Amino acid sequence: MLGKEVSRVISASEVVFILTMEDVVNCAEEMDIPKEAITDDIFYSVKKGVEFGLECWSEVVKTAIKEALKD
Repeated sequence: MLGKEVSRVISASEVVFILTMEDVVNCAEEMDIPKEAITDDIFYSVKKGVEFGLECWSEVVKTAIKEALKD
């Protein structure tokens, strides 16, 4: 239905990739940046940057499928 959000429970076995706030904080800490520096605004900016970087995610998935089928 147009304009209606449809949701369902997704099992872990159906998920390919998830990044959480904890993952972002862990990356920051690996860069010697304290977790306190990762505010909601910083997290939002990181989220947008990752989304932009994964804009062509389907090509990444297709390449991974091709590589997996070579084995």
